[in-house]
This record gives sequence, structure tokens and C-alpha cells, in this order.
Amino acid sequence: MNELTGLGMTDVASKPRHWRVWLVGGVSLFAVLAVVLIRNYLFVSDGMLNPDFSLIHDAYDFNLWYLPLGLLVISLLFAGLSVTWTSLRKPLFSLCGIYIFLAVDLFVLRYYVTHVEPEKLVLRKVRIETPKLKAPVRILHISDIQAGSIGEYEEKIFARIAELDPDLILNTGDYIQEVPPATFESELPKLVDLIRTLNPKYGIYGVFGDTELELYRVPEESLEPLEMLSSRTARIDTTGGVLSVHGLSLYESNKAEWAERSVDPWLEQSEEFEFRILMGHSPDYAMGMTERPIDLCLAGHTHGGQVRLPVVGPLTTYSNVPKEWARGFRRIGIPYLNVSAGAGSNRRHGLPPIRFNCPTEMTLIELVPLHSIR
Repeated sequence: MNELTGLGMTDVASKPRHWRVWLVGGVSLFAVLAVVLIRNYLFVSDGMLNPDFSLIHDAYDFNLWYLPLGLLVISLLFAGLSVTWTSLRKPLFSLCGIYIFLAVDLFVLRYYVTHVEPEKLVLRKVRIETPKLKAPVRILHISDIQAGSIGEYEEKIFARIAELDPDLILNTGDYIQEVPPATFESELPKLVDLIRTLNPKYGIYGVFGDTELELYRVPEESLEPLEMLSSRTARIDTTGGVLSVHGLSLYESNKAEWAERSVDPWLEQSEEFEFRILMGHSPDYAMGMTERPIDLCLAGHTHGGQVRLPVVGPLTTYSNVPKEWARGFRRIGIPYLNVSAGAGSNRRHGLPPIRFNCPTEMTLIELVPLHSIR
């Protein structure tokens, strides 16, 4: 009888100890969550979403490097306790497993947002019917290659463009954003060599972005076949009709009122039968173009936000346009607007490429005669 009673007492006594282990585990998880929420709140309140790219880099390192390392340390602590407190081994191992699971998930997320989605390169396809053309014209809109250095991924971009064989290529800026030891001088010749692998029927045109101001001093002939349009117009005769492509300067693309000084003379000089395409690096200029007789506006710069949360959308777009304008194709009054999420990622201050729910992309825009057979 005494032996049975002793066993019963031991069993009862062990239960509250198990309960305490789970309580400690729950409190520790709550503490970790509180630290994560407070730290990220401080990142945001300090101006990370303005955006401040140094803070973005710090937030990336905290959430996807230091946090999972910290979780692994806690898991090792619980594993160590399980060796000492053998009677509590099962709940301690369970807590150890929970922390390892969370840490591994964060490391996997780090790999995905840094190495998978930034090189996914989605092709979006758009079709515009217009009475101004009698035969189709295929335009590839690309933006924000923003190469830290020219490598395999950039070669992949140009190989894909060559595969598509568009009639016309329009680039809305940000070609290079070198990350040391790479320099502008070392990477520009490599980029130009890639551009020269393309031979679209109606040429390659671009506007200046804001990541490579050195490009302004490069002689035009050094960039051929890329032709830069800065407050300039290219009139392109195609087999189906005339395209009038006007490029804004970087300064003009940043505000609608600045763009108007260049746009209004262009519209006065172009003919109504011409298919009018306006392109600038930042989409902000488009907010003033909704009632102007323009057929298509093109822009980049926003990268679609790069990080887009479900329901919330992009955390920051580095632009004053409505969030829904920060990526994709839509009508904004008279013109259509296509804002590219970019073929590359922001590399400012050595930031690694970061993308979540917003893969790199380029857009194939097919202009077809009105009522053409699909």
C-alpha cells in the first residue's frame, strides 16, 4: 500500500512541474514577440518607411539574422535543461523544437526574399487596342535593373528579352547601382555589351534614373544602341503607324507640374494620329497627365514596394502616387499607365536584394489595331 501511495504522490508532484515548464515557455515566446514588435515599431517610428535604406538594412538583419540566431540560442538553453532535468525532458524538448522550427523558418524566409524572389523575373503581358495602328507593335517595358554588379542574373534578363524579340524596348531608368568592390566604370561596359546583344526592329530608348548620375557624362555614342531621351522625343515609323515617344528628364518625372513644361510642347508638335507614349523614371508625373491626350505612360522607380504584405500592400513606394498605382497596368483617365516593379532591387547602402510578394518583372505591351481578332 505504501509503495502504491508513494508512486501516486510522485505522479501528482510531477504535474505542476510540467505546467511550470509550459508557463515558462509561453512567457518566453511572449517576451520574444514583444521584443520583435517593439524593435520593428522603433524602426518604423525612426523613419524606415520614408524610406530610410540604412534602417531597412538594419530591420532586415534584425528580423532575418539576429532574431533566428537568438531563437536558436534559446532552443539550446531548453535542450541543456532537458539533460539536467530528465523528468521534464519531454516538455523541454517540445519547447526546444518550437524555437528551432521558428528559427529555421526565418532563415528559409531570409533565403527566399534575398535569393529566390529577387531573381524570379516574371513577364507580365498587356494588350492595348488602338485605332492609331494598322499592324501590331510589341513593346518591352523594362525598368530598374539596378545591378550591384553585372552577373548571371543580369545575363538572364537580357537572354529573356532576346527570346521575346520585341519590336521596341523602352527602359524607364536605374540601370546600375554598384555595390563595392564594383564601380560604375567597371560595370557600365558590361551592361552596354548586354544591351548590344539585342536588336529590336524599332530601337531601344531609355530615360535617366537616379542611381547612376555618372551616366549623364557618358557620350551618347558609347551607349548605342540605347538612345537616351531626356526632355526629348523620338518619332518612330512602324509598319502599322507612327509612335511618338517622349522621355522626361529625371527632374521632370518627379512632379507633374515640372513634367508639364516638357509635355505640353511635345503634344503641340505631335500629330493626333500618332500613338503617344510618355515615359519618365518616377510615376509621380502621371498624376498630372490624366486629362491629356496621351495613349500610354510608362514609369518605374517604385519597385512595386519590393515588400508587399497581404491586405496591407507595399510598405513603402518612395513615391507620392496612390499605392495601387505603384505597380501594374491601369487606365488613369485618358492614358493607360504601366508602372514596372523593376527587373532588379534597390541596393542603396549595400542593401541586399530584398523582395517579398513582389517578384522582379518586365512587361510585354502589345499594341494592336482596334477590333483586331484575338
